[in-house]
Amino acid sequence: MRLAADMMLKADTTTIIVIIAVVLFFALAGALFLAYIGYCRKLYARIFRRRKPVPKVDRSPSSIEQETIFGRGMNWFYSNRNEYLNVRIDSFDKTKLSGYYRPSSDRECRSAVILLHGYDEHPAQMAAYAKLMMRQIQCHVLITHMRAHRMSGGKYCTFGLYESVDLMRWIEFIKRQAGADIRIFIVGRSMGAVTALLASQQQDFPENVAGIIADCPYESLDRVLRDISAKSHPHLNMTPFLHTVNRFVNKNLGFDMDRCDCVENAGRTKCPVLFFAGGRDDICGPDGVRHIYDNVRTPKRLVVVDHAEHLMCYDRATAVYEREVRKFIENCVVRLVSRGKM
Repeated sequence: MRLAADMMLKADTTTIIVIIAVVLFFALAGALFLAYIGYCRKLYARIFRRRKPVPKVDRSPSSIEQETIFGRGMNWFYSNRNEYLNVRIDSFDKTKLSGYYRPSSDRECRSAVILLHGYDEHPAQMAAYAKLMMRQIQCHVLITHMRAHRMSGGKYCTFGLYESVDLMRWIEFIKRQAGADIRIFIVGRSMGAVTALLASQQQDFPENVAGIIADCPYESLDRVLRDISAKSHPHLNMTPFLHTVNRFVNKNLGFDMDRCDCVENAGRTKCPVLFFAGGRDDICGPDGVRHIYDNVRTPKRLVVVDHAEHLMCYDRATAVYEREVRKFIENCVVRLVSRGKM
């Protein structure tokens, strides 16, 4: 009897230990899962949610660095701020979009430039490009505030996807202001370049666009997120995290991250493109830019500035950059003349 009781006690003790172990295992697994989901939610918010609130007033910065051509361009912009009108339009989803519009002094002018800044940038950082384009052609100038940036509304940035539809609305704005036969050049950098390229792949992309200057575009959102993550967490496999983030994107924003891919449909691009890439760019490297370039079928040119970091091509090789832009515009004009569009 005593032996049987001891055996039953040991059995009960073993069962209790097993139950406790199982409970602890599932508790630990649950805690890890919740931590994983929490991290993915934070990652999703950090990537897509608006970083800064809409300012109440569009004031000029208290100080502007003058070391780069972009800083000097921003200083030039605010020195001539009275030449630019504050304009607003509604996008397809009723998001209020803002921009700086400078009509040409020539009322007969039939050329315009739309400038698209990059992620988490100030629109006035495009002023150096505006100044460059204004030296090449007589033109109306529009510098947009991308959605979820500066004076434009929107809670989320979509890295070129919804922004490409916003661009179509800005093109309509330019046509209303300057005439239906206006010739448009688009200049974008990083996310702005991706915005222009994604828009150019759409079936209803206007023939008014004479050419696109794409400075350091990324080939896909997935690729650029992986490259950025590899810099800060070189030994971390981002695949499961990005997969979960994409589920949040699908649920909350209504699109798939894979749609933000410039390479897949690059063959549909409908106008000439001038690409710039920095040889030392560790965010949108030259290999990614070349992947887009290789798939574009319209007239194109790729210029790699070997010693330039991300978005620094114009600053590191100013003379080369300006020469390439001038030749590109001339070739686009010749193309339009040959097709009877001028």
